[in-house]
Amino acid sequence: MIGVKRAIIPAAGLGTRMRPVSLVIPKELLPVGTRPMIQFAVEEAIEAQISEIAIVLNKRKELIRAYFEQLAEQEPFAGVRFYYYYQEEANGLADAIDHCRDLVEGSPFAVLLPDNVILSENYRFSSMVGLYAQHGRDVIGVIELGQNESGLYGNAGRIDYEMKDSDVLEIHKLYDKEMGALIVSQRKKVLRTCGRYVCHSDLFQYMDKVRPHISGEFDEVPVYQEIIRQRGAMGYLIREALFDTGNPRGYLSASAHLAAHLKEGSSVSSVGKGGGQ
Repeated sequence: MIGVKRAIIPAAGLGTRMRPVSLVIPKELLPVGTRPMIQFAVEEAIEAQISEIAIVLNKRKELIRAYFEQLAEQEPFAGVRFYYYYQEEANGLADAIDHCRDLVEGSPFAVLLPDNVILSENYRFSSMVGLYAQHGRDVIGVIELGQNESGLYGNAGRIDYEMKDSDVLEIHKLYDKEMGALIVSQRKKVLRTCGRYVCHSDLFQYMDKVRPHISGEFDEVPVYQEIIRQRGAMGYLIREALFDTGNPRGYLSASAHLAAHLKEGSSVSSVGKGGGQ
């Protein structure tokens, strides 16, 4: 099985939920603890032995490129090759992935959303990469939401599934994205996707098949709906604390989580390290 050596991190969005600060500073550079949120995704990829990382930007987010160029010779970034692609209009995740086609087409690759931040010393993205290596099928990260998490995440990514192992599941259906927040009723559990993907090398064939039928933003949901209909996809249940830091409520929740779990004598940057350093 071909290993996963490349990753895409989309960071060209407008950051409207974090305005007005995102009008001046890219939201991906806002600190969660002592690191910008995008650095968590980059370090996840590096921990999984991914050595080529494509970051999708727009021209107003050159600060992100400057940040990683400054860190290029420092651990754990030394030896990692960064590529920068430009998505001039925020036209959906699938469109952002398509901008990197020349780099990743023909081999499996990872996609990590930088505003989905996982804060745990135990979490490893390499678990998803290993699952792909074992089965050779698309792997999508999912989280479980109960009433305590109701309203914290967007109303997207909800799935029907069958558990295969303690953390592994078969995804049978991916629901359409809807407006507003995902509301979870009392005594109910919902599984939804969470911005972590290991993609089969033929993803672009499905994108080319679906795109002519899409008007407006080209998101990943219809592409994965087609993949699930044709051959199914695997899910990996991420049990660690995950925060949607692209909105004020999730961002503040991540900061509160870090403060609550900071061990005496430890640094803020060590909480939720997740490997890589």
